[in-house]
Amino acid sequence: MTLARTLLSSLLALWLSAPAHAGRPLTVDDAGVNDPGEGHVEAWYARQPGRTHTWTVAPAYAPVEGLEIGGQLSRDTTANASAAVQAKWRITPSQESGCNTGAVLGVAHTRGGSGNTPYLVGLLTCNSGWGSSHINLGAVRGPGGPTLGTWGIAHEREFGAVTAHVEAYGQRLSKPTFQVGARIEVANGLQIDGTLGRSDRQTLVSVGLKQSF
Repeated sequence: MTLARTLLSSLLALWLSAPAHAGRPLTVDDAGVNDPGEGHVEAWYARQPGRTHTWTVAPAYAPVEGLEIGGQLSRDTTANASAAVQAKWRITPSQESGCNTGAVLGVAHTRGGSGNTPYLVGLLTCNSGWGSSHINLGAVRGPGGPTLGTWGIAHEREFGAVTAHVEAYGQRLSKPTFQVGARIEVANGLQIDGTLGRSDRQTLVSVGLKQSF
Protein backbone atom coordinates (compact mmCIF):
# COMPACT_ATOMS: atom_id res chain seq x y z
CA MET A 1 0.00 0.00 0.00
CA THR A 2 2.85 2.38 0.83
CA LEU A 3 4.41 1.90 -2.62
CA ALA A 4 1.02 2.38 -4.33
CA ARG A 5 0.41 5.60 -2.40
CA THR A 6 3.88 6.88 -3.26
CA LEU A 7 3.34 6.20 -6.98
CA LEU A 8 -0.08 7.82 -6.90
CA SER A 9 1.30 10.87 -5.10
CA SER A 10 4.02 11.19 -7.72
CA LEU A 11 1.48 11.05 -10.55
CA LEU A 12 -0.65 13.70 -8.87
CA ALA A 13 2.37 15.96 -8.33
CA LEU A 14 3.66 15.91 -11.93
CA TRP A 15 2.05 15.71 -15.44
CA LEU A 16 2.23 16.83 -19.02
CA SER A 17 0.11 20.00 -19.25
CA ALA A 18 -1.09 19.41 -22.82
CA PRO A 19 -4.53 17.81 -22.41
CA ALA A 20 -5.74 15.28 -23.07
CA HIS A 21 -3.62 12.19 -23.35
CA ALA A 22 -4.65 9.77 -26.12
CA GLY A 23 -3.49 6.23 -26.83
CA ARG A 24 -0.08 6.10 -28.53
CA PRO A 25 0.81 7.10 -31.11
CA LEU A 26 -2.34 9.21 -31.63
CA THR A 27 -2.75 12.65 -30.10
CA VAL A 28 -6.44 12.74 -31.04
CA ASP A 29 -8.22 10.38 -28.61
CA ASP A 30 -10.62 7.56 -29.47
CA ALA A 31 -13.87 6.78 -27.65
CA GLY A 32 -12.75 3.37 -26.38
CA VAL A 33 -11.35 2.17 -23.05
CA ASN A 34 -9.59 -0.93 -21.73
CA ASP A 35 -11.68 -3.94 -20.75
CA PRO A 36 -12.45 -4.21 -17.00
CA GLY A 37 -9.40 -5.32 -15.03
CA GLU A 38 -7.01 -4.55 -17.90
CA GLY A 39 -4.57 -1.70 -18.42
CA HIS A 40 -1.43 -0.54 -20.15
CA VAL A 41 1.71 1.56 -19.69
CA GLU A 42 3.04 3.81 -22.44
CA ALA A 43 6.46 5.48 -22.59
CA TRP A 44 7.85 7.76 -25.28
CA TYR A 45 10.35 10.42 -26.29
CA ALA A 46 9.19 13.49 -28.22
CA ARG A 47 10.74 16.55 -29.77
CA GLN A 48 8.12 19.25 -29.35
CA PRO A 49 7.78 22.89 -30.56
CA GLY A 50 10.80 24.98 -29.68
CA ARG A 51 12.98 21.84 -30.04
CA THR A 52 12.09 20.81 -26.50
CA HIS A 53 13.01 17.18 -25.78
CA THR A 54 10.49 15.43 -23.53
CA TRP A 55 10.29 11.98 -21.91
CA THR A 56 6.91 10.71 -20.77
CA VAL A 57 5.40 7.71 -18.96
CA ALA A 58 1.61 7.18 -18.92
CA PRO A 59 -0.20 4.30 -17.17
CA ALA A 60 -3.94 3.58 -17.48
CA TYR A 61 -6.28 1.04 -15.91
CA ALA A 62 -9.99 0.18 -16.23
CA PRO A 63 -11.42 -0.73 -12.79
CA VAL A 64 -14.97 -1.22 -14.10
CA GLU A 65 -16.81 -1.52 -17.41
CA GLY A 66 -16.64 1.66 -19.50
CA LEU A 67 -14.31 3.64 -17.19
CA GLU A 68 -10.55 4.11 -17.50
CA ILE A 69 -8.34 6.01 -15.04
CA GLY A 70 -5.07 7.37 -16.41
CA GLY A 71 -1.99 9.23 -15.27
CA GLN A 72 0.96 10.83 -17.02
CA LEU A 73 4.39 11.97 -15.88
CA SER A 74 6.61 14.08 -18.12
CA ARG A 75 10.02 15.77 -17.88
CA ASP A 76 11.84 17.87 -20.47
CA THR A 77 15.45 18.97 -21.02
CA THR A 78 14.92 22.17 -19.01
CA ALA A 79 14.20 19.92 -15.96
CA ASN A 80 10.57 21.05 -15.91
CA ALA A 81 8.23 18.29 -14.73
CA SER A 82 4.47 18.08 -15.10
CA ALA A 83 1.75 15.60 -14.24
CA ALA A 84 -1.96 14.94 -14.61
CA VAL A 85 -4.72 12.50 -13.85
CA GLN A 86 -7.80 11.90 -15.96
CA ALA A 87 -10.91 9.76 -16.14
CA LYS A 88 -12.14 8.48 -19.51
CA TRP A 89 -15.75 7.36 -19.84
CA ARG A 90 -17.05 5.30 -22.76
CA ILE A 91 -20.62 6.63 -22.92
CA THR A 92 -21.97 4.27 -25.58
CA PRO A 93 -20.69 0.78 -26.52
CA SER A 94 -18.00 0.45 -29.19
CA GLN A 95 -19.19 -0.94 -32.52
CA GLU A 96 -17.30 -2.78 -35.25
CA SER A 97 -19.38 -0.95 -37.84
CA GLY A 98 -20.82 2.30 -36.51
CA CYS A 99 -20.10 5.10 -34.06
CA ASN A 100 -19.81 5.49 -30.30
CA THR A 101 -19.14 8.37 -27.92
CA GLY A 102 -17.04 9.05 -24.86
CA ALA A 103 -15.64 11.84 -22.70
CA VAL A 104 -12.44 12.69 -20.83
CA LEU A 105 -12.23 14.83 -17.68
CA GLY A 106 -8.83 15.63 -16.22
CA VAL A 107 -6.55 18.10 -14.50
CA ALA A 108 -2.89 18.91 -15.22
CA HIS A 109 -0.24 20.60 -13.10
CA THR A 110 3.30 21.80 -13.80
CA ARG A 111 5.81 21.83 -10.96
CA GLY A 112 6.38 25.39 -9.84
CA GLY A 113 3.25 26.56 -11.68
CA SER A 114 0.65 28.90 -10.26
CA GLY A 115 -2.27 26.48 -10.40
CA ASN A 116 -4.00 23.58 -12.11
CA THR A 117 -5.25 23.22 -15.68
CA PRO A 118 -8.60 21.38 -15.91
CA TYR A 119 -9.81 20.05 -19.25
CA LEU A 120 -12.87 18.34 -20.71
CA VAL A 121 -13.02 16.59 -24.10
CA GLY A 122 -15.92 15.00 -25.95
CA LEU A 123 -15.01 11.95 -28.06
CA LEU A 124 -16.55 10.36 -31.16
CA THR A 125 -15.24 7.23 -32.90
CA CYS A 126 -16.69 5.72 -36.08
CA ASN A 127 -15.50 2.32 -37.36
CA SER A 128 -15.94 0.92 -40.87
CA GLY A 129 -14.19 -1.22 -43.44
CA TRP A 130 -12.05 1.81 -44.25
CA GLY A 131 -10.66 2.07 -40.71
CA SER A 132 -11.49 4.19 -37.68
CA SER A 133 -12.15 7.93 -37.55
CA HIS A 134 -11.98 10.00 -34.36
CA ILE A 135 -13.25 13.50 -33.57
CA ASN A 136 -12.46 15.47 -30.40
CA LEU A 137 -14.07 18.72 -29.19
CA GLY A 138 -13.18 20.13 -25.81
CA ALA A 139 -12.08 22.98 -23.60
CA VAL A 140 -9.08 23.75 -21.39
CA ARG A 141 -8.56 26.47 -18.79
CA GLY A 142 -5.03 27.40 -17.74
CA PRO A 143 -4.24 29.03 -14.38
CA GLY A 144 -5.63 32.56 -14.40
CA GLY A 145 -6.43 32.36 -18.11
CA PRO A 146 -9.53 32.12 -20.28
CA THR A 147 -11.25 28.91 -21.30
CA LEU A 148 -9.97 27.87 -24.73
CA GLY A 149 -11.60 25.47 -27.17
CA THR A 150 -9.67 22.43 -28.40
CA TRP A 151 -10.30 20.19 -31.40
CA GLY A 152 -8.89 17.19 -33.21
CA ILE A 153 -9.68 14.83 -36.08
CA ALA A 154 -7.88 11.61 -37.02
CA HIS A 155 -8.21 8.53 -39.20
CA GLU A 156 -6.34 5.23 -38.71
CA ARG A 157 -6.29 2.06 -40.79
CA GLU A 158 -4.57 -1.32 -40.68
CA PHE A 159 -2.15 -2.31 -43.43
CA GLY A 160 -1.23 -5.87 -42.53
CA ALA A 161 0.66 -5.82 -39.24
CA VAL A 162 1.02 -2.03 -39.28
CA THR A 163 -1.67 0.47 -38.30
CA ALA A 164 -1.08 3.94 -39.76
CA HIS A 165 -2.85 7.22 -39.03
CA VAL A 166 -3.16 10.84 -40.09
CA GLU A 167 -4.44 13.55 -37.75
CA ALA A 168 -4.84 17.28 -37.19
CA TYR A 169 -5.46 18.99 -33.88
CA GLY A 170 -5.22 22.39 -32.24
CA GLN A 171 -6.35 24.91 -29.67
CA ARG A 172 -7.90 28.35 -30.08
CA LEU A 173 -5.27 31.10 -30.42
CA SER A 174 -2.63 28.51 -31.45
CA LYS A 175 -1.45 27.13 -34.80
CA PRO A 176 -2.78 23.64 -35.69
CA THR A 177 -0.58 20.56 -35.82
CA PHE A 178 -0.66 18.03 -38.67
CA GLN A 179 0.79 14.60 -37.98
CA VAL A 180 1.21 11.07 -39.35
CA GLY A 181 2.20 7.98 -37.41
CA ALA A 182 2.25 4.20 -37.25
CA ARG A 183 2.28 1.38 -34.71
CA ILE A 184 3.07 -2.34 -34.80
CA GLU A 185 2.76 -5.12 -32.22
CA VAL A 186 6.15 -6.83 -31.98
CA ALA A 187 5.26 -9.30 -29.20
CA ASN A 188 2.20 -10.32 -27.21
CA GLY A 189 0.90 -7.05 -25.74
CA LEU A 190 4.01 -5.04 -26.72
CA GLN A 191 3.68 -2.23 -29.26
CA ILE A 192 6.28 0.11 -30.77
CA ASP A 193 5.23 3.30 -32.53
CA GLY A 194 6.28 6.67 -33.88
CA THR A 195 4.98 9.95 -35.29
CA LEU A 196 6.15 12.76 -37.56
CA GLY A 197 4.36 16.10 -37.50
CA ARG A 198 4.49 19.75 -38.46
CA SER A 199 3.34 22.80 -36.49
CA ASP A 200 4.08 26.48 -37.16
CA ARG A 201 6.92 25.51 -39.55
CA GLN A 202 8.53 23.25 -36.94
CA THR A 203 9.04 19.50 -37.29
CA LEU A 204 7.82 17.31 -34.43
CA VAL A 205 8.83 13.67 -33.87
CA SER A 206 8.15 10.98 -31.30
CA VAL A 207 9.04 7.32 -30.73
CA GLY A 208 7.55 5.11 -28.06
CA LEU A 209 6.25 1.79 -26.84
CA LYS A 210 3.17 0.43 -25.12
CA GLN A 211 2.84 -2.62 -22.89
CA SER A 212 -0.67 -3.95 -22.26
CA PHE A 213 -1.54 -6.16 -19.28
